[in-house]
Amino acid sequence: MNKLSEIKIRIYAVEIMSHVKKSMTYKELSSELKMSAPVISRYIKGHVLPSLDRAQKIIEWFEVSYFKKMLQDEIQVKDNGVIDVSFLTYDTVLQRVIAKQALNYFKNVEVTKILTVETNGIPIALQIGNEFIVDVIIARKERQIGFEKYIEATYALTPPTIKSLYIPKNALKKSDKVLVVDDLIRTGNTIKA
Repeated sequence: MNKLSEIKIRIYAVEIMSHVKKSMTYKELSSELKMSAPVISRYIKGHVLPSLDRAQKIIEWFEVSYFKKMLQDEIQVKDNGVIDVSFLTYDTVLQRVIAKQALNYFKNVEVTKILTVETNGIPIALQIGNEFIVDVIIARKERQIGFEKYIEATYALTPPTIKSLYIPKNALKKSDKVLVVDDLIRTGNTIKA
């Protein structure tokens, strides 16, 4: 592992603790992580970074004990079957954490572009794009001035209406491997488009 990768892991552990601190006290974090509250405080405030070994233990604890439960608590399923993950639009620390989780989950998949539909999917898509170090394409609901050629995809809504999404024609190549990111899931028709 090179030095940059090591530092990224150590910073990621701090980002995790920073996010978790929103819902836990230092005492609770201390109990969970088996380290003193003052040490955790120094990490969160950015005074020091945890060692690589300690950072990996923090990340492992987060992935095993906290991440799934946190998402289950945050994700809302509406009466109409819509799965709402719009809370991601404003929590930048959580966006970075999820982006790193996405990178880890898809580590064996070649991704050359991230695709999202405007507007609420943009923040998390940008974070994921930064982690993968790839371009992010935003499918628009209307054609944008400045682009003459588009790829257009249509999809059906309920009640029956047809909607279109547009991306600039040169934004995608046939060889691209695209990861689609969205903030709402209802019928899946938008993602299919």
